[in-house]
Amino acid sequence: MKTQIAAYVGVALVLVGLWFFGLYVPLHREHVNLAAQTIETQQQLDDFKRIMNELPGFIEAHESLRSRKAALSSKLYTKDDILKLFDQLKRQAQKQNMLIMEISPSVEELLYLNSIVPDSSQPQFLNISLDLKGGYISFGRFVGQVEQSGYFRGINYCKVIGSKDTRDDIRLQLGFKALLGGIEGKV
Repeated sequence: MKTQIAAYVGVALVLVGLWFFGLYVPLHREHVNLAAQTIETQQQLDDFKRIMNELPGFIEAHESLRSRKAALSSKLYTKDDILKLFDQLKRQAQKQNMLIMEISPSVEELLYLNSIVPDSSQPQFLNISLDLKGGYISFGRFVGQVEQSGYFRGINYCKVIGSKDTRDDIRLQLGFKALLGGIEGKV
């Protein structure tokens, strides 16, 4: 009888061990893993809620920075503005059968423009000097076109070098003040 009881107890212990290691331990591990995943998912949800709450402020700050950047960029002259101006002058001269020998803004003015941050209410100007070759009539038409341009703000000097007998091969010098940037389609 003792052996029978010992055998029953042994079988019961084996069954309890099998149940413990075969069912309980894997289920307990899965439960612990699910609890850890639940905590991680809850943290992600909390982070997502925090981000969603901060998103309008972020978008507002982003838009504010973008508009500030655009405002600052619109205040600064760019090399592009000057190149567009030079290209416009070249096209106008070619229309009047004039040859531009030299276009020269003042180096001091360019250095000054690079050193300041202009006020948006104050436009930026640049003095331009042109050295042209062509005829009297072409020169008159060219000056008229320049005066009608959106960037033109006044003539500084105008000089004709040559004789009145030579009609097509005279040298002309023109200095004027030009408005930089801000006039789309006109520069």
